Amino acid sequence: MTNSDLAEVLERLRALGVDRTFAGKRVVCTGARGFLGQAFTRTFSALGAEVIAIDRYALAQEMGAAPPAELPGVENVDHDVTKPFPLWGRVDYVLPLAAIASPVHYAKRSLVCHDVIVQGTRNMLELAGAKGATMLLPSTSELYGDSGWGGSAMREENLGPLDPWDVRGRAYDVPKLCAEALAAIFAAAGVKIQTVRYFNVYGPPMSRHDYRVMSRFAAAVVDGLPLQVHGFGDYPTRSFCYVTDAIVGSFLVLARGDGRPYNVGNPDESSMRRLASLFAEVGEEIAGRALTVEHVEPPAAYVKQPRRRRPDITRLLGLGFEPRVGLRVGIGRLLSWAVEAYK
Repeated sequence: MTNSDLAEVLERLRALGVDRTFAGKRVVCTGARGFLGQAFTRTFSALGAEVIAIDRYALAQEMGAAPPAELPGVENVDHDVTKPFPLWGRVDYVLPLAAIASPVHYAKRSLVCHDVIVQGTRNMLELAGAKGATMLLPSTSELYGDSGWGGSAMREENLGPLDPWDVRGRAYDVPKLCAEALAAIFAAAGVKIQTVRYFNVYGPPMSRHDYRVMSRFAAAVVDGLPLQVHGFGDYPTRSFCYVTDAIVGSFLVLARGDGRPYNVGNPDESSMRRLASLFAEVGEEIAGRALTVEHVEPPAAYVKQPRRRRPDITRLLGLGFEPRVGLRVGIGRLLSWAVEAYK
């Protein structure tokens, strides 16, 4: 998140009356140098919490993460999340955010991707149980599979089919399902767990090298290259959620959730063709150059994609959530940051 993004999050949390919930609390956050990890760490710090920010520095650097920031109340720790993390003193919240969510690593590092999610979550569940802490479990819309769904939005109780033999399935989707299964086991034993299923969160500081479509298009705008859409661009569709909306929704679930999973996203569903057109329009305004859209065949190493993604956020709306950042505005914020960050 940018500084202005953080200011917006803090203002929204104050307006919702949950900002003081976290002052003085002690938080353990893994994957703290990742995209969402940085956003959570900055927000907790600004709310007056103490944060143990854990990441494997060598792996984080390889993934393109920035060096850990020096923030008030934040202790940065270099640790492999697949190993137990002994910690003295109280812990109020645990966030196992460590995950390798980049498609370029699914085939090459499937076992590492799997272990970081499954064993990393198991270790943090053990810690939460031992400390009497509440866990915010970061899950994913990938659990809804590729069942078609027609025009219906995806509700929390309607999970879809997953394929453990598929490259994406074995490295990310199924491990995330395993993480939820582990959470359910620990919840049955009395551990306090809140679960959020994210729908395509984007924004600063996404790495330009992770090959997700938002960072790929942003890099193309910065480099003055054509925006490449695979095939005709009608499918897959995605519902993109700007990072400020995702963080506000997550804190609402952490403060007010009832233990059931919550979809966190923006229901505005977009085709890749529409997304590329928006990047071209907004990119021309920000970068000052004309941009084109090309339709190309997917690369040979292309990871199979679910055809549709659109969340039903009725459950989250009941906590006071409202998505504020539309797709065009969010793209503008991402590009305004990326023109410097992606050079």
